[in-house]
Amino acid sequence: MWWRRWLVWWASSVALGAQTWYPVEGVEPFVHRILCPPEMPQMVVVCADSVPPVAEIWRSNIRFFGGNGFRISTDSGKSFSEPRLTGFSVRDILILPEAPQTWLAAVIGDVTGGVVLSQDGGRSWLWTESPRCPAHVVRLQLQRGTEPVFYAAVVNTNQGFRVSRDTFATCQGDLSFPVQSRDIAVRETTLYLAADGYLAGGVWRSTDRGQTWVKDSLGLGALRVWCVVPSRHQPNVILCGADSLLSETQSVGRGIYRSEDGGKTWRLVGAPGVRITALAEHPYDPRYWVAAGDTTGVWVSGSYGDAWERHSEGLPTGIPVRTVALPAWDTREGVIAFAGLSGGGLYRSRPIVTTVRGHHRSVVGLSVEVRARDELAIRYSLPEGSSLYWELRDVLGRVVAQRSLGWQGAGEHVFRWVLPEPLPAGWYALRLSANSGQRSVAVLLVP
Repeated sequence: MWWRRWLVWWASSVALGAQTWYPVEGVEPFVHRILCPPEMPQMVVVCADSVPPVAEIWRSNIRFFGGNGFRISTDSGKSFSEPRLTGFSVRDILILPEAPQTWLAAVIGDVTGGVVLSQDGGRSWLWTESPRCPAHVVRLQLQRGTEPVFYAAVVNTNQGFRVSRDTFATCQGDLSFPVQSRDIAVRETTLYLAADGYLAGGVWRSTDRGQTWVKDSLGLGALRVWCVVPSRHQPNVILCGADSLLSETQSVGRGIYRSEDGGKTWRLVGAPGVRITALAEHPYDPRYWVAAGDTTGVWVSGSYGDAWERHSEGLPTGIPVRTVALPAWDTREGVIAFAGLSGGGLYRSRPIVTTVRGHHRSVVGLSVEVRARDELAIRYSLPEGSSLYWELRDVLGRVVAQRSLGWQGAGEHVFRWVLPEPLPAGWYALRLSANSGQRSVAVLLVP
């Protein structure tokens, strides 16, 4: 009967529409990294290969990984370019914020590896150093300043931290700090290093550009840390993903850990027993984080990284999610994420709305009305009397305006903030710091 066929079609359509994730065509199946530059919200860069790693062990030497380079989408992931930087496995790409045509890429070749440089937006590439360094570089970072400093995380050596001041034309390791590192992050003047468990696990931090390192990882210990991400919106908040090594090829997951004191102490906040290999914070909406949870799929937080829930409907079962990314897109209907699988390609989510709330609440009831590009009308509620400090940051994390208000009593308040000058159109993060904590909200300034 026709109505039965229609009922089957309707049921399958509803089930498909209910799925959170759906595949994105045009990229290789073994995804290493996804980049969504906040200043270019329509761009998605995917580093991926067509064959699996030859030897994905925790103290492996340089291995060849297929050499499919990376692809670029300029239409929010609807279509992708032909492969670029072919002949290499690309593990990370760093786009210089102040010079967006200058790109650095961490690459692995047949017998070598290191960092290559492009000065035309990723179209052509040159080695940045000679001789080529046999390093398995997995992460690149930049510390801004009058003299920018570049950092790399490396895994196949006991000099897993590298520093350079000339876009890796030259770089230095540190024999006095023997470590393999899976990730490195920068928050203002502090470096955070995700250390492999082979030599010195845990999260290490440095405030002098890597000359000295400390680790006070109460609650985290010497676990292997795959990723470390300091929040760009919440002071002193850092998240990391970890597991424990059982052998050269086996480990057991440990979950997502959160520190609220700059990395001194940690607590487990999500995905217990799961290997977490990547974390991402939304560029302008501080509520949302996502995590790559291996074969369990993707974990999402809508409570500033404090509480997590699994959202994996539509992802293939048994295929590990290795990396995740959050583009700088509107979150009013929920957050949209990308997930990169090791053997399953690229997936994109439909808007995700979380239901699990975090344990810690700070300032409540913060909302903003944009009256002009230099005037904000802000409503907020204080649970108790407090001195206040306002801060407005752009999508690159730079402070563009700040204001201290002094003491205000508990209750509802309205604040008219006239900025020193009109700001360029775009997304910004407004943060209110009070004695009871911080609260952030996204602000869109239109032309």
